[in-house]
Amino acid sequence: MKEVSLMEMIGRSVAKVAAGAGVAAVLIWLTWVLLDIGHMQSGFTLPQSTY
Repeated sequence: MKEVSLMEMIGRSVAKVAAGAGVAAVLIWLTWVLLDIGHMQSGFTLPQSTY
């Protein structure tokens, strides 16, 4: 087992947290979009920017 520097350990931890946050963000966004599509049929949409 080779020596691992403190910075490398911190970097890996940060990378794991960032990856986890990214996955969570995508799942939340997908859920939001699916809810929005589901509500569109009933004439109600979640708040969104005007195009």
